[in-house]
Amino acid sequence: MPRHQPSAYLSQTARHLANPFIATAYVLYMAGMGTCMGSVMTSALRTLADNQQTEGNAILNTLQQFAGAVGTSLSAVVVAQSQTHLAGSQAYTTAVGTQNADGLCHGHLV
Repeated sequence: MPRHQPSAYLSQTARHLANPFIATAYVLYMAGMGTCMGSVMTSALRTLADNQQTEGNAILNTLQQFAGAVGTSLSAVVVAQSQTHLAGSQAYTTAVGTQNADGLCHGHLV
């Protein structure tokens, strides 16, 4: 029996998901991320002395913004490269680029 790559299986499965299900899953995911980030920052700042917590908070917030900007930029580059170098309609090349960018973010691609 041939072994399928996880991203190929997920792309086939995702085509059959309803939009309300995807929106609900995304809302729950982001709520969890919001809950998690506050706890992680609090835990990290507890390791600092009282007089260093202000600077630590500024550094953590700056790194979070920077990482978000870098991730968004890399995803845009992957999608743009797919649109430029793949044959097919713009919708197809954008979909492939989005899948590749998602795989890159989640470690499915090397």
